[in-house]
Amino acid sequence: MINRIAHSLIFCLLLALLGSAVFAADAGRESPFSLGAGVRALGMGGGFVGLADDATAVYWNQAALPWLNEQEVEGMHVTLFEGTIYDVVSLVYPHASWGGFGVSYMHLGTGDIPIMNEGFEVGKMSYSTGQMILAYGRRLQGGYSFGTALKLVNQSLGDNSTYGVGMDLSFMARVTPHVSAGVLFQDIIAPRLRLSGNLEITPMSVQMGVGFSDIKIGSDFNNNAVIALEKPEYRATKLHLGVESIYRDLLAFRTGFDRENVTFGLGVYYNRLRFDYAYRIINDITDSHRIGLSIKFGTPVSERLRLDAELENARGSYLILDDRQRQFDLYKNIADDFYASQQMDSAYAYYQRALAYKEDDQETKNRIDELAQRMETEKDQVREELNRAEQDRSLADSYYRQAESMSEQGSLDAALRIAEQGRIDFPDDQRFNDLKSRITQKRAERIEQLTADGKTAEKERRFTDALMFYNQVLTLAPGNVAVKQSVENVKKEITIAGLIFEGTELYTTKNLSESKRRFEQVVELDPGNRVANEYLSRISAVMKEVTDLEDLQKDEQVWQIYLNALEHFRDGEYQQAIELWQQVLQYYPGNVNTINNIEQAKLRLNPEE
Repeated sequence: MINRIAHSLIFCLLLALLGSAVFAADAGRESPFSLGAGVRALGMGGGFVGLADDATAVYWNQAALPWLNEQEVEGMHVTLFEGTIYDVVSLVYPHASWGGFGVSYMHLGTGDIPIMNEGFEVGKMSYSTGQMILAYGRRLQGGYSFGTALKLVNQSLGDNSTYGVGMDLSFMARVTPHVSAGVLFQDIIAPRLRLSGNLEITPMSVQMGVGFSDIKIGSDFNNNAVIALEKPEYRATKLHLGVESIYRDLLAFRTGFDRENVTFGLGVYYNRLRFDYAYRIINDITDSHRIGLSIKFGTPVSERLRLDAELENARGSYLILDDRQRQFDLYKNIADDFYASQQMDSAYAYYQRALAYKEDDQETKNRIDELAQRMETEKDQVREELNRAEQDRSLADSYYRQAESMSEQGSLDAALRIAEQGRIDFPDDQRFNDLKSRITQKRAERIEQLTADGKTAEKERRFTDALMFYNQVLTLAPGNVAVKQSVENVKKEITIAGLIFEGTELYTTKNLSESKRRFEQVVELDPGNRVANEYLSRISAVMKEVTDLEDLQKDEQVWQIYLNALEHFRDGEYQQAIELWQQVLQYYPGNVNTINNIEQAKLRLNPEE
């Protein structure tokens, strides 16, 4: 009987952790895979979004993939409470030209969950969830990079199974060779899973942090550090920080702070292998042990670049040697023709080119000396004018092409700045005035279209799409007050919709106290909300009815208060028991068992009465 109760409680806790109802002290929820990836990262407190310098970048920050130097596969195994298993395996392939690629599979599950029928166990079932991540990252100019990940999520309960698709978006900036910053929008497109008729939508999470790498202390220790803030949707902001000290590339010591828990870690290096262990102290739950293995393989990106450069140099040298005589003959014949027609400047230029391919040709040297004496002054003047005009024309063309390219790619602000600079530097070039006008018009049309799309999405209650359109408008026009107000309105509607969904789910499962709290939050945001006020009326009516122990058991929070009071009563702490049972009556004033228990506690507290 005790084992069945324990399995049931574990199953309820796992459902709360895995689905769209992951609740903490701040009454929020988050993805089941918020446990993270990589023993090394978890030993450093999980604040890896700003560093992400190994295979776990597939999870922590896909924008770090193009900065990796080696191909790597990394695995992690975690045993949680009562046989719950969490496994992660990741593979990355950075490429010097194409960017960084990565794939990861994450699985969390438990088995031996009893199936009950009329009070009897009739079998066992298992519960699991997994996700496959396909990630890509690419460098941008100026030390920046972006990344994205497509995720296929599966959830299974017994014979039932469902799938959903999600997406992450991330960015990274290499501030200095030793400092990097990153931001991750996790589940910006949320997986939608419907299992046994219940729809679960994974909430979005935003992480941002800074990583410090390769900080030398003495000659033996190389150090890394991370600090990050995590803001899960509907939850309070969480802090992650950690440090790592590596001794002679042999042994690593790690520690960190992960949300509300302290972590420790150890890493052992051998050639391109790394074994990791992490320990996490978890409040009110059995502490967590995590082990992992990392294997680097293949040729590093830096080595591939060096080999490519050597190959290119060798190929170029061969072609030059093979082509020198042909080029000499070609340029000398042209020079002779110009010399015969008295075009001395062109003849001199081609003799010079010919001499570059055959430096010991005395006839060419003599002809160059002759021409130099005849046209030295004139040649210098002409060459100076030609060089100046050619440079100006080349620079103007470069500005124009870059501005046009930026405009075609949608980077209208950058294109406008380049066009304006070209107009200032080359006032006689009318192309820049025309280009600036076209870009300005295009930006205005883009802002108008995005605003219209946002209003349509908002009217159709597609609030996530509306928020995306409005944010794009603010990127182009940061001072647009009307759109800023629309963003606030959409965020408020999203918050209200989420609270109503949670409140109705809690009401359905008879968790009336938590349901009431959600609807009260809705009324604070929208006092006239009909749905919230109607549910609050229903909850008040239900709570005032005469209830028994079965009703209390359906409300997890109140039932725990009742059990805590019962423990005090058994230990002879009657006053504490009375105070806790009086809290129960605040939620269920008509509960007969609680009223009787208070009377019994008062009699034992004051036996003379």
